[in-house]
Parts: sequence; structure tokens; C-alpha cells
Amino acid sequence: MKHESDTTGKGFLRLTMIFGFAALLLAAVGTAWFSVYQTARLHEISSEQALRIRLVECRTRISSIEQQFGDEHLPLKKQAELQSKLRIECARFSEIGQSPEVSAQSMVAQWLEHSKPLAGPVSRESLQLMVVDLDGMIANLSARIADDNDLLTLSLNYYIAFISLLMIIVVLAGGRFIISNYRHSIIPINQLAERLAHLNCNLPESLHDTAEAAETLMSGEESSEEIRSVTESVANLCHDIEEKNRKLDELYIRDEKTGLYNYRHFKEHLIIDVERAKRFNGDVALAMIDIDHFKLYNDNFGHIAGDRVLSRIAEIITQECRATDIPARFGGDEFAVLFPKTDQGTAFEIAERLRNIICAEPFEHESKQPGGQLTVSIGVASWPEDATDGYSLVNNADKALYKAKFSGRNKVLAYTPGKKSIKEAS
Repeated sequence: MKHESDTTGKGFLRLTMIFGFAALLLAAVGTAWFSVYQTARLHEISSEQALRIRLVECRTRISSIEQQFGDEHLPLKKQAELQSKLRIECARFSEIGQSPEVSAQSMVAQWLEHSKPLAGPVSRESLQLMVVDLDGMIANLSARIADDNDLLTLSLNYYIAFISLLMIIVVLAGGRFIISNYRHSIIPINQLAERLAHLNCNLPESLHDTAEAAETLMSGEESSEEIRSVTESVANLCHDIEEKNRKLDELYIRDEKTGLYNYRHFKEHLIIDVERAKRFNGDVALAMIDIDHFKLYNDNFGHIAGDRVLSRIAEIITQECRATDIPARFGGDEFAVLFPKTDQGTAFEIAERLRNIICAEPFEHESKQPGGQLTVSIGVASWPEDATDGYSLVNNADKALYKAKFSGRNKVLAYTPGKKSIKEAS
């Protein structure tokens, strides 16, 4: 009789173990699927955010040109210049015309399609219609991004509910064996079920908080190994998703070669900081930095050596910039540093310090460069003294930079309106 009881107990134990293994396998498969789904959704949101930034930038440029058309006595030469700017902006933003967010019947789509009549002169009324179209597209895209973020949160809710339901089924299926053989496990299992249900009903806003809540569930000394395994999988999933989000953010805003912010991130901050300065009557300064004779250096010593120079100069710029500054790789061998809440004089001092440090840095092969050194030229401009918007701020800093290069290189020049348009470091 006792032997039969032992045999029955072992069989029930074996069945319980098999059922438990199947439940854990199901949880692992569900976790893997959820991770893949979450990654795909995050990639889609990242693409939508990139398109929204391009639409906002396009809208800002068109709106700026449209405001200039408002002058009733605008000279023909100025009108021709504005039409030229429009053609340049059309080429700059032509790729967004392929997006499904841009309706083929909209004024913006016709403008971006070079074969349409709107590729010729554009009237102010057309520009106003483009701005209205872009406002609608930006609003729709923002709403979609918000909906996608809500869907991510909802999917996480469903996943927690799935894990909770799975645990409850495991508890109910193994209840008889647990009560008869492992009575001391009943209390921690019931507490786990209650806490998971509570976590599902009151899901924290961030993945980090969700992971901490799951880790709290397995911190109790009375928790069994099985309970720890399941709750740890929930915590690990949240940590993995959080880490992937962080890496996606870094890839989205960083230049791969130098580690500085990329051009996309720079443009976004340029628009934001200029608009903030307009609202609060503040200052924004910009320094454009170009490596002197860098093409000659690349031709003589190869692009690998040139990449090492770019990387080292990027390190120096990062070290010398303040925490609030935005150092970015503008393109090729050109860098840009945006100085929020900074006047031209302060930006000029920082740029001069950067130039001196780079000039003193012992770069490889620099003795064979013109002048025996590898140096940089820097142009500085500021808002509102030197520019009316972010576009003209970049344009005027570029003018100062090229003036510095044409007047001998290895110097910092600041843009000043008027005949004497550039002032040099003393």
C-alpha cells in the first residue's frame, strides 16, 4: 500500500515536472517572440521619428522663405534668390517625397516632383499651402508615433498578463502535489501570483521600473528556485529592451567614425535652440571647424591615417566643450559646435582655445604638412547679431570659416555684418 502510494507520488511528481518544463518553454518562446516584435516596433518608430524631423525641418525652411516673400516691394533679384533657395531646398528634401506620408496630390509632393510645373517659380500662396500640408503631415505622423508608443506599452501589458496567467495555471495544476508534499511552498507561490497580478494592473511607466518591480518579486528569502527563474526572465526581458532602446538612441544621434553627434542631431538642436532663443530673447552661437589641407594629408598618408586624425580632433573638441554644447561632425573634415545660451565673444574664446590645442597636438606625419603642422580654421557666428534663423547662422559661420582659410588658415574669424564682414582673433 505504501509502495503504491510512493509510485503514485513519483508519477505525479514526474508529470508535474514535465508540465512545468513545458510551461517554462512556452514562456521562453513567448519572451523570444515578444523581444523580436518589440525590436521591430522600435525600428519602425525610429524611422517615423526620422521622417518627422525631416518634415519639421522642411516646414521651417519653407516657412522662412515664405515670410520673406511677404515684402510687397521685394526686388526681382531678391525674388530670384528666393526661388533659387526653393530649388535647393527641393533637392535637399526630395527623398521625403517618396514617403507614403506625403500625399501625391499635396502641394508639397508636386513641389518635390521635379517634372511638375511647380519646379519653376513658386508663389507665396503655393508656399503657404505647402506649410499647411506639412503641418497636417507632421500632426498625423506625431499622432502615429504616439499611437505606436501606446501600442508598445499595451504589448508589454499583454506580455505581463501572459506570464501571470501562465504562472497561475502552473500553480493550479501543481496545487495538489504542492499541498501534499511541499506545503511550505504554498505561501510564496500565492504571494507571487498576487504580486504578478498587481504588477499587471499597475504597470509602471518605464521599463526600468518594471524590471525593478519584477526583481522585487524574487528578493524574498521564501521564494523557490522555480519562482526566481520565471520572475528573473521578466526582469531580464525588461533590461534587454531598455538596453536595446539605449543603443538605438545612440546609433540615431552619433557619428560612427568620430563619436560626435551626427548632422541629423545637430540640425534638430539648431532649430530647437534658435527657436528657444527667439522666445526668451537669448543667444546662440555656432563655430564651424575645418581641417587645413586635409585632402593633401589623405592623399599622402591614406584614409586610415586621416580617420585617426578625425578621431583625435573629435576627442579634443569633446574634451574642451561644455556639457551644454552640441559638438557634431558636419561632414567630411568639417565639424560644428553649437553653443546654446552663449554670445559670440564666449564662443570665440572657446574656438580660439580649441585652435591652439589642436595646433599644439603632435599628429602623425604633420611635419610633412604645409607649415610643418596640422591645424584647423574656425568661423564663428551668433544669433541674433549675425543671423535671422538657423540656416543663415550656419551660412554666416561658413563665410567666416572660408575667409579664415583664404586669409592664411590656422586662425579663428568671427562674422560681422557690413563691409568689414569678418573680425580676426588678436
